Amino acid sequence: MTSIARNSAPTPASPRDRSNPSRNMSWRSSDFEAIINNMSEAVFELTADGAIIFVNLAALDLCNLAEEKLLAVNIVTLFSAEAQERITTLLSHPERLPQLIEDDPPTLLNGKQVIIHLLELRQKDHPTIILMAKDVSDRRETEQALLANETRFRELFNNMNSGVAVYEAKDLGASDFIFVDFNRAAERFEKIRKEQVIGRSLLEVFPGAKEFGLLAVLQRVWQTGRPEHHPISLYTDNRLTGWRENYLYKLPSGEVVAIYEDVTARKQAEKKLAVESAMNAAVARISRKIISSDSLKDISGALLEEVLTLTGSKYGIIDLVDPQTNSLLAMAFSPEIRDMCTMHEENGACVHAPQGLVSCGPASLTRLVAVPAMFNHDFLGIISVANSPNTYEKRDLDTLEHFASLFALAAQKKQAQDHIAHLAHHDPLTGLINRHIFPDRLAQAMILSQRHRKKIALLYVDLDKFKQINDAHGHLAGDAVLIEVATRLRTLLRESDTVARMGGDEFVVILHDITSKTAVQHVATKIITSLADPIPFHDLRLTITASVGISIYPDDDKQIDALLHKADKAMYLAKKSSTTSYIFYEG
Repeated sequence: MTSIARNSAPTPASPRDRSNPSRNMSWRSSDFEAIINNMSEAVFELTADGAIIFVNLAALDLCNLAEEKLLAVNIVTLFSAEAQERITTLLSHPERLPQLIEDDPPTLLNGKQVIIHLLELRQKDHPTIILMAKDVSDRRETEQALLANETRFRELFNNMNSGVAVYEAKDLGASDFIFVDFNRAAERFEKIRKEQVIGRSLLEVFPGAKEFGLLAVLQRVWQTGRPEHHPISLYTDNRLTGWRENYLYKLPSGEVVAIYEDVTARKQAEKKLAVESAMNAAVARISRKIISSDSLKDISGALLEEVLTLTGSKYGIIDLVDPQTNSLLAMAFSPEIRDMCTMHEENGACVHAPQGLVSCGPASLTRLVAVPAMFNHDFLGIISVANSPNTYEKRDLDTLEHFASLFALAAQKKQAQDHIAHLAHHDPLTGLINRHIFPDRLAQAMILSQRHRKKIALLYVDLDKFKQINDAHGHLAGDAVLIEVATRLRTLLRESDTVARMGGDEFVVILHDITSKTAVQHVATKIITSLADPIPFHDLRLTITASVGISIYPDDDKQIDALLHKADKAMYLAKKSSTTSYIFYEG
């Protein structure tokens, strides 16, 4: 072949020319070259060793080179270094031709990717090779972009926090739906693998879907094409129970997508919060009743009503133990209880024997929970409830125990007042007095000190490394540390001494009848040494240290706030010290 200029066209042969075989051959050759020259594919004619002897116009466009720059050039040099070895191998084995390379298109030096078709052109004197190349750079970029998008969306799909299920209708009537896709969040929510779901029907995998309402929503969305919100509902079957909230819409393909959340934890938290709120409100009402009423029967009646409501029970009875006869005095009870227990009246009270609690009369007891009402280790009475429509849970037992303690408080009002005062003045975690009552205790100690002409030492104890324990092992571990610290401090001190928790990881010790600083140093050392011993928590051994600041009454000050402040100041100096863990205040 010979190269042809752009836009050249063959000259049609006249009828006379057709009779001339020589001219007719020339016309056919010219016509053939014109066709090749106007092909969209680049055409290179090569010698056996790869030298270019002909190019068409598309080849010039593909290479962005003039014709004179291409002729006689080895075709291999037009390709990138990565592709040259492949092209060389193909050219060196003409017996393997024809060859089509399209799966992994080679790249030219100008960056274009091409599909290559190699053919051997057999001629008598000099066989040549035809290389046809098609620029697929745009297509490859599009394919790669599509693949990247698909990969990106697949990753987003699989890593969404929401569960996603894709369905297709099982039949024309959409009697059921087949799972097409199922992301990781859905696997986690439903405790099932994607492989166990794909290709199976909704009702086969989740037999409770119809009662749950999801099947009906899927059918409506599939039929109307309108998105729907399936509100929070409880799904349950023999394998799974949980609260779900679904948003469904239809794809152009006809598939239906359900994006949903597992709101079980939220619903449980809401239920727990509602129960706790109802419990707190009930406790508040009964507490006000105990304070305002002197009638134990009135208090018991209100208390029983609250307990029946909170536990969902049909029957209930509140008994007070008669310490003289050990009989049970029914202070409040459901009317049906009279048919279950043999009761009689004594001095205006309904009396019955203990075994009456579990005897069955006309109304059968299917479930029963009974809790003793205790006060200061004294058995004061019993609260019993029965026949809840649901199985009683620990929460119900806790509720009864709470109200049993309130009943005991009502039965012993004076002790209840003392108990309430105790709760107001003591730290609920450690049982130590709290910062609110501490000034009163210190003031009393000062009065005794003045009366007996003795000194008082104030030891401000701060725990080091406590925050790290809280952060590393959680608040339960921190609580265990605080409880153990309180126990060790109480063990170290005399009964006449006082220890208080001021809040957080700070404690204050009042040492009475101090004769010398040496005695105080001895106590401070014992505290530091004792608290340095590891504290067991489950399979851990938690380690803390303590810093102690000390102020002396009346040497350092005679005012409560000032004395406490100076001990606190000395404690901070001890924390900074590298030589000692306790420091006396020095003004």
